[in-house]
Amino acid sequence: MRIQLFEEHNAKKNAFLLFLITLLFCFIGGHLRFPQELSLFWPVNAIVTGVIVRNPFLHQTRSYLAIFAAMVFNDTVFSGWALSAFTLNLANILFVLVAATLLVKHLQHDSGSERITSVLRIFPACLLAALACASWGALAQQADFDAGLAVAWGDWFSEQLSTGLMLLPFLLTRDWSSLSPRQFLQFRKLAPVIAVMVSLMIGAMMGGAGSLTLPVPALVWCAIVLPMPLTSLVILLTGITEIILVSHGVMNIQGDDNLLPLSHLTSARLGVATIAISPLIVAASMDAIRQLNQRLALRANYDFLTRLLSRSGLYESLRAEPIFPDRKVGVILLDVDYFKAINDNFGHDAGDSVLEEIARRMQCVVGKAGRICRFGGEEFVVVLFDQNAEKLYFLAEAIRQKMAKEKFWLQGSTATVTVSLGLAHGSANEATEWHRVINRLISAADKNLYLSKRNGRNQTSPVNYRTITSDVA
Repeated sequence: MRIQLFEEHNAKKNAFLLFLITLLFCFIGGHLRFPQELSLFWPVNAIVTGVIVRNPFLHQTRSYLAIFAAMVFNDTVFSGWALSAFTLNLANILFVLVAATLLVKHLQHDSGSERITSVLRIFPACLLAALACASWGALAQQADFDAGLAVAWGDWFSEQLSTGLMLLPFLLTRDWSSLSPRQFLQFRKLAPVIAVMVSLMIGAMMGGAGSLTLPVPALVWCAIVLPMPLTSLVILLTGITEIILVSHGVMNIQGDDNLLPLSHLTSARLGVATIAISPLIVAASMDAIRQLNQRLALRANYDFLTRLLSRSGLYESLRAEPIFPDRKVGVILLDVDYFKAINDNFGHDAGDSVLEEIARRMQCVVGKAGRICRFGGEEFVVVLFDQNAEKLYFLAEAIRQKMAKEKFWLQGSTATVTVSLGLAHGSANEATEWHRVINRLISAADKNLYLSKRNGRNQTSPVNYRTITSDVA
């Protein structure tokens, strides 16, 4: 069940909820700063950015004022700040405003290619937002233009960039509801996650700047094997773990402090930020490929015009059907009478509309009792399991009468369209593949369809359901 917190036409409720959410995560972020290893994390900026992007109607002035008010309120009440509560939080609201503005119009699509483009936008959005935030925040925190300003700027920039790149992909993933715990109880899905953990341990033992990049191959493996939501979660947890290991000195990334006046924690943040984006792009690409494969499979298995099963779709669906000796199966083969005359007299568009209407009427009669397939051209096949020959005949007659009794609309006028049907019924007397059984039944039904055509059309053959059964063993 999905809970809808925000309502598009309820501005007061939206502003109040944004105020509460911002206040909550400001409070949490403030307490995360007490342990040094968690001093990296100021999650509120990325979280409220994700909320706005997922609810584009919040991208308006009153929402940002509510967020800013909550930040100032938190620092004034819980930190005892006065003027600095306004000046420093301008930096935070700058991050939210810049990132949300750059992302809100581009992360509303779910198709594959657009998703890749959207993921690529997260990096420049976080980069520009972190630059704006760090430039104001460093000046507000360190007014003097000296070495301290560079250190403050580096802290602000690395914190906002790394937190944004780790949290936003996780927050903006939309398809968590499609995941099932059973999907991940396989070694093939667990192996890349185990590889990430092992690479983190090896990196901690190895040390050096390269230790931060050691999990990248395992993260790319996760991106290939796991769905997008889980990949973004693994990336987030990996980044947090690396920062904690660096801050505790477990993962030593000692470099040359004379080059830039950056702390090791700042360096680690920047390293984690750049590491996070690569597997994320791979994950988005794999997600797009999976979607494309699903669409291609759907297109191959369903007829575009009638939305019925195609011939390949019918045979593919039979793979999941249990087969055992003496299980009954019946086939109805239907052909539209004088269909060429319809196309010649009324045009191919009218012919297509006739096929669509026939498919609709067949679905109304058959329902869930059987599989309906557009076998090719104006031929349709119905496959029914566990039905005797008598029920097969009466169902075929119901289909025929449904076509003959209700006229069809053809270019603004009505016309009678009839169909001829051939039946075959049998059983899988020996355990084999269903497609072989169905092919034999279709061949038998085709012979009976020919009898219907030869005897005047608009009829079902054989007329006596006791003669329908064929030997398909």
